[in-house]
This record gives sequence, C-alpha cells and structure tokens, in this order.
Amino acid sequence: MTKFYSKAQKLRTVWAFGAISICAFLICCKPETTAEIKPQTAAAPTTVEEPAPKNADEALARLLRGNERFVAGSLRANHQSADWRKGLVGDQHPFATILSCSDSRVPPELLFDAGFGDLFVNRVAGNIVDTDNLGSIEYAVDHLHTPLVLVMGHEGCGAVTAALGSASEQTKEAKEIQGLLSHIVPALKGIDPKLGIKERVALGVEANVRRSVQMLQNSSDLKEKIDGGHLKIVGGVYELETGKVRLLN
Repeated sequence: MTKFYSKAQKLRTVWAFGAISICAFLICCKPETTAEIKPQTAAAPTTVEEPAPKNADEALARLLRGNERFVAGSLRANHQSADWRKGLVGDQHPFATILSCSDSRVPPELLFDAGFGDLFVNRVAGNIVDTDNLGSIEYAVDHLHTPLVLVMGHEGCGAVTAALGSASEQTKEAKEIQGLLSHIVPALKGIDPKLGIKERVALGVEANVRRSVQMLQNSSDLKEKIDGGHLKIVGGVYELETGKVRLLN
C-alpha cells in the first residue's frame, strides 16, 4: 500500500506541475489588449462672414476689428479658399484702399486679417503720394467705390530715417532713391534736430503720414468725393512690437 500511495502521489504531483506549466504558458502567450484609439478629427474653422461696409465709418471699424484679431493672434483668415478666389475672377469689391510702406514687416492684408478682394493696396517706400499711386487710389475710389482710404506708416521706417539724414548723406543714394526721399523731406521740417534719432523718426513717421493724407485730400477728384460724403481719408501708424495700428488724430 505504501508503494501504491507513493506512486499515486508522484503521479498527482506530475499532473499538477504540468497543469500549472500549461496555464503559465497560456498567460504569457496571451496577446495584450489595448484600447482602440480613434483618430481625432480637427474641428473645422468657423467662418464668420461680415456684411459689406456701407460707408467709411463701417469700413474703418471692420479694419480695426481685423487688426484686433491680428494683435490677439486669433486670425479668421477668411476669403482665402479656392472657391472664394473663383468668385473674384470676374469682378472685385474691396471695402477699403490702403496706402502703406513697402516694408516687408507691414503687409496690410495680414495686419487687418483680410483676404483676397477685401483691400485695394498701394505700397511704396515711405507711403508717399506721387502721380502713379495717386492715380491708383483715384481709380479705387472712382471705379471700385471704396469709401475709405487709410494711409499707414510704421515705426522705424527706413525711408523716413534716410530723409532725416543730411543732404550730403542723401546724395550718396541712387538718383531714384533721392527722388523718393524728396517726397518725404518737406514733412520733416520743424522736427527739432537736437532730439534723439528714435524720437525724430517717430515724429517724422507721423508727420509723413499726415502729409500724405493732406495731399490726397487736396486731390480735386478725391476732394469732390469727400465733400459729397462718399469718402474719408485717415492716417495711422503700425506699431512693430505690438502689431497694433494706431490711428492719428
């Protein structure tokens, strides 16, 4: 009997060990289950279509709202789709005309969160008024019926800085650059030369904008629209650091 039980116990031990080994093998080889990860779909940008401005005040308010979004970093970036561009093939209806500097840091469409067909933009170093861009602006007012013209200078303008230099310094420039500076120099008379260069440039930028505004207002064609209540011409300065466009009184 002792031998029988001894063999039986050994057999049960072998079976138990085998069962444990099989369970351990199955546990180790069981594939890991992971939660299904569903791809997240980015929310489509919300497009808010603003009504077309009916007059200069509404056009200026729309520009300033766009600039506020630019400063806050919450651009809508409307009017840039392929479908929108197709709709502009046959015609355009900008709501404002902008005369600004050519400086690469001052792109009007971005500063005002505008898109294709929104703004009629004229860019020239120093935002000066000469025959060519005066004709362009008159075209926008007469034929595209923009109710607002904004002359926009900017902080640290290189053209104004050069125009503040001495006559001998200016003669070192190319003839065409000298011609451009000659449009700015008259605006800078009366600025105290004893002031620091940064303050002189800041004052010069504002004075140059005001002169361009005055020259546009003196155009007989534009003056007629102003007197009839169909046009406003205003000036502003773009602040490089803040991104804000500050209107001048």
